[in-house]
Amino acid sequence: MDTRKINILNAIIEAYIDMPTPVGSRTLSKEYNLGVSSATIRNEMADLEDLGFLNKPHQSAGRVPSDKAYRFYVDELFKNFNTFHDIESSEKIKERLLFNSRNLEEFYKNSVNLLANISSCTAYLITPQKADTKIKRLTLVKLDESTALLVLIGDKGVIERYFLEINDISDEDFYFIEKVLNEKISGINFNEIESLKISVSDDMIKHGKFISDIVKIASQFNKKVSSIDIYYDGLTNILNFDEYKDLDKARNFMSLVEDRDSLFQILENDNFTSDVEVIIGSENSASLMKENTIIRAPFSKEHGIYGSIGLIGPVRIDYMRLVKVVKIFSDAVRSGLKEM
Repeated sequence: MDTRKINILNAIIEAYIDMPTPVGSRTLSKEYNLGVSSATIRNEMADLEDLGFLNKPHQSAGRVPSDKAYRFYVDELFKNFNTFHDIESSEKIKERLLFNSRNLEEFYKNSVNLLANISSCTAYLITPQKADTKIKRLTLVKLDESTALLVLIGDKGVIERYFLEINDISDEDFYFIEKVLNEKISGINFNEIESLKISVSDDMIKHGKFISDIVKIASQFNKKVSSIDIYYDGLTNILNFDEYKDLDKARNFMSLVEDRDSLFQILENDNFTSDVEVIIGSENSASLMKENTIIRAPFSKEHGIYGSIGLIGPVRIDYMRLVKVVKIFSDAVRSGLKEM
């Protein structure tokens, strides 16, 4: 495709992203410095329509971009992919996420919440399958007379923090409980924790519930570490787009996102070929997603399963801004997880 056609196609896409009405030659001539007459623009638009890059809705004189046009536009953007790297912004996002997160679950939830707010789209995150099979260490910290901090550390580095209520536990008993639990729990396989029996001396029976609560939490840590989770936020952001003014269409989209299994089948990917992937409209496999774009990026990989973060919006979105945003967040999540 020659340069003039590319410039006109890019102008049509950007005009349509800004305002979802068919774009005519007069608009392009007045608002974009293309250096050619309206007649020339009309002729080029007709050629672009013949090539499958533009559609002519109803009897309108204007044109709208096709999925093929958006794919060409995105591929052109990716020729300058290095411009999507923004180390300073990634560091700021990472610090914000770490400051507000006490454990992995909060870190993931905060990530999709912040991405949804910044992008004004629906954000999601798929966790990687963790490599941990045992608890390496258990740490108890007495914060005050009524609150304790429990830290569980997996053998491959996964860390979870929990706040527990305590009642009348002396410092001596507190550290003894930590010692006994470490002896019993550290180093055993996850599948053994749930059936673990902790025997305590007569003078420690009064703390039996506190001890059993910790064992129960350790068992839940097992389930959390061995699973793959999906988080999402910004579901109602879809209503901000003209494409979803039809409430039935919006409800169908929301139902799809809220169906965890269906959403995972659509979004999971075991073969990322680039730092950021863009799946446009008809390129999506699910019928309900064929009017949407998915922008996603991996942040880790365990046992062949990628952890990835991304967003979902209509095909008519600001690709230049949002591809960069997703890249920034994937870098921030990757870096943040290492620090956690």
